Amino acid sequence: MSLRERLQASITEAEIEAGVAVWHIESGRRLDVSGDVPFPMASTFKIPILATACRQLADGAISLEARVQLADDDKSMGSGILPYFESGLAPTVRDLLTLMIIISDNTATDIMVDYLGGAAVIEGYMRELGLTDIFFKWNCKELLRFAFPPEVADLPLEELVQWTTKNDILRDGLVFSKGAENNVSTAKAMNELLNMMYGDLFPRDVRAVAFEILRKQQYTHRIGRFLPRGVKIASKTGTIGGIRNDCGIISVGDENHVILSLFTEWDEAPYWNKPAAHHQRVFEVETAMGKIGRAVYDEFADAS
Repeated sequence: MSLRERLQASITEAEIEAGVAVWHIESGRRLDVSGDVPFPMASTFKIPILATACRQLADGAISLEARVQLADDDKSMGSGILPYFESGLAPTVRDLLTLMIIISDNTATDIMVDYLGGAAVIEGYMRELGLTDIFFKWNCKELLRFAFPPEVADLPLEELVQWTTKNDILRDGLVFSKGAENNVSTAKAMNELLNMMYGDLFPRDVRAVAFEILRKQQYTHRIGRFLPRGVKIASKTGTIGGIRNDCGIISVGDENHVILSLFTEWDEAPYWNKPAAHHQRVFEVETAMGKIGRAVYDEFADAS
């Protein structure tokens, strides 16, 4: 069975919609399954933020050791730990980038988006790189508000979190749109960005910072699920509703690296308020993602 057939088989078995792009860096070999189809990035949009930060670091516009004070208004719902810390804390830019990537801290993310100049600056940098299929319109707090009815979307953070314990999100909200009004990308476009970041887009010291952070990723249970122990991955996941994404670079060997961007979507609505069934469905989806990661690894392992 060819690699493409193995990828498609995992997608079909899990009954998910998916966009997959594979790029072997050393040989230049590429393949994809629906790699030109846009998907909501969810938290994989933190990769374009990291890239923009690296550009500004390289240009001397920002410093990794600069400190940014946490304010109450900065705090965003969703993943992360900063919302639970006292305002006045002043993490460094390095700290914020690390939190943004390795535990997907939404508050750290929004602070960095503002610090870099806003969503338009990040999308503008994607265009500067020639990446016309990556759209970046919103920070986390703004984007997540689109998952709620207008009458509750502007509630204080604690009240909004409480609302979610008793009510389902808007399944047709902008946050799930595949259009340019949302934060979306194709799998192939994300691979292009990761390839540039791995290459000579930034000075060596800045590149090292980016991949040191990406390799500290705490969520390695998707494309890394079935990889051999010790295999290094530099990656970022994304999750909201029925969206499960994972994008990164697998180090198959010392001179053997493969970029894999995997966007998936499935109908989560039937599983809302059914914890056991939801857990099982997520397990099935992430198992399929793990099979795709292992298939890609196996395909290029002989090149080591």
